[in-house]
Amino acid sequence: MNISPIALKIWAVHNTTSRITTRKSFHDTWKTEDEFLAMMRDIPNIDDVVHELSVAVDDMDWMDGAVCCFDADFPVINESAPKGDRPYLLFYKGDLSLLSDLNRNVAVIGYTTPNEDIIARESKIVDRLVQRGQHIVSGLAKGCDAIGHTVCMDCGGKTIAILPSPLDAISPAAHREMAHRIVEEGGLVISEYYNGPRSRHEAINRYVERDRLQALFAKAVVLIASYEGSDGDSGSRHAMGKAHSYGHLACAMYDETTDSEVLEMKLNRSLLSQQKARQLVTNPSEVGSAGYTSLTVEDLVSLVNPALEAQQKLF
Repeated sequence: MNISPIALKIWAVHNTTSRITTRKSFHDTWKTEDEFLAMMRDIPNIDDVVHELSVAVDDMDWMDGAVCCFDADFPVINESAPKGDRPYLLFYKGDLSLLSDLNRNVAVIGYTTPNEDIIARESKIVDRLVQRGQHIVSGLAKGCDAIGHTVCMDCGGKTIAILPSPLDAISPAAHREMAHRIVEEGGLVISEYYNGPRSRHEAINRYVERDRLQALFAKAVVLIASYEGSDGDSGSRHAMGKAHSYGHLACAMYDETTDSEVLEMKLNRSLLSQQKARQLVTNPSEVGSAGYTSLTVEDLVSLVNPALEAQQKLF
């Protein structure tokens, strides 16, 4: 089990006290490890709790470790992200080093029921990204997420799945084997959660929270396809909105000649029209042809966001 003493202590405090209420309050209150440890001295019997947890984790074979914001191997967080969006404790299974260079990570997202045409187009994009050394980030959901993970692995690449659930209760349950394959083939499965939701509202909100991590842990978010609003919002808008607000690249697969009236491309069209995303094209001759700001897969591969480089690390 790979978990530092300070990560174990944060976990123990969160699990047994009310000292940690929100991500924002955590980062506002404790900016250094020493400040957090000083607070712990006021908690009765906390050392016993930490010891009990340290013994218990040895039997938690559903994870390989946990990492906190005070650890050297915690992923870089773009300083433009508000404190309420910044995680402070992550649980993982697999290769954590895949979060050590976020400029190799591209999130691929979309709705849950893509047709054969959408699947083929997404597969082509993922294949080209993987062949050029990119890691694919997604949320293990049905549809576009699962296709992104699977095509990445089929092409010999490494993929990162970010969960809205604990690692020992994979959601959706139908994708447990996929999560296992991701780890077995050198990828990473990661979550902020170590227990289940206490209400339906919390369960729903965890999907939204998961979406922001997809944007945080990738230099770019690629929207494959999605409905919008009353037509059947897939939730992809959350990750796209966060990417745009952080200053990470938000881009959408879109072909004006075939997609202009397609309902499943409504969110793509909307974001492109509002200039909240750039059009991702697979043929360089299509760049700028539809009047949208566009880029190729090769442009995406060569992109480097300075805010995600190691020297910018906050902690």
